[in-house]
Amino acid sequence: MKRVMSTPAARRVAGEKRIDISGIKGTGQGGYVQLSDVLSYKGGKATFLAKAVADYMDINIGAIKKDGVIKKADVLEYKERMGQDQIIPLDGMRKTIATRMVESLQTAPQYTIMGEADAYKLLPFMKEYKARCMETIGIKPTFTDLFTKACAIALMKNPLLNSSFMGDHILLKGNVNIGLAVSLGEKGLIVPNIKNAHMLTLEQITESRSDLVGRALEGKLKPDEYTDGTFSISNYGRSAVQYFTPIINQPESAILGIGDTTNRVVPIDGGVGIRPMIGLSLTLDHRHVDGTTGEKFLADVKEILENPTMLED
Repeated sequence: MKRVMSTPAARRVAGEKRIDISGIKGTGQGGYVQLSDVLSYKGGKATFLAKAVADYMDINIGAIKKDGVIKKADVLEYKERMGQDQIIPLDGMRKTIATRMVESLQTAPQYTIMGEADAYKLLPFMKEYKARCMETIGIKPTFTDLFTKACAIALMKNPLLNSSFMGDHILLKGNVNIGLAVSLGEKGLIVPNIKNAHMLTLEQITESRSDLVGRALEGKLKPDEYTDGTFSISNYGRSAVQYFTPIINQPESAILGIGDTTNRVVPIDGGVGIRPMIGLSLTLDHRHVDGTTGEKFLADVKEILENPTMLED
């Protein structure tokens, strides 16, 4: 049986709803089935004939959206539509995202610098932290927790990236509120932010991330939980993407893109070796953040990730 790549939350809810998760198309990075995919899944039961016709036509019957029982006619109609152009209406959230992305690029001249971090020490650190975290707070941490903590530390050293350009002045923010881009599948994305991340321990960040992301996927966030961010992270880990050009979430000044971790041959102590390298892409507002400042921040993030004990300082 083909293994279905899915998140723990997606598997749990699919089990509770008695949904065959193998019939759900994943919208997460690398095709992962996410909680949002399960919650939005409307595929009902199918007749034996409908399943047989779908198999014969090489159609994933789980992709047929219908309330109630899927019949042979539904499969044939879906097959007919596959070769035709379709109009997909934009809902309110998608319209808002489109508008904000255009406004962001029109408002600020943006540029992206790229680098990488060696995850040789980070991977065993994460393994140890995961075991400890499950025992102490009962929550499974993610690498996003580590990246959030690293950025919080680096932002305290580079406050210009934790600011907003206000036309005739620059507003340095007193708090570090780090936004996490959360995919809602075809519905778009939302960016809840962890308030005062610079004052939180790594375990507290894990608790906050788990709560915010879980409620974001269920559509239960309060407005103040996805506003007033000062910096954002977009994590493309476990995908085919290592570098990209994330767009700034205005009125913030920067956003860090986390790419896939790839084993590569790199120089080590005068020789060469294979190391797991994390792709880093930092987009900056060129109105007030120059390349030297951005490079310093990226270097600090790299140093922290390559020396993960700093995450618990």
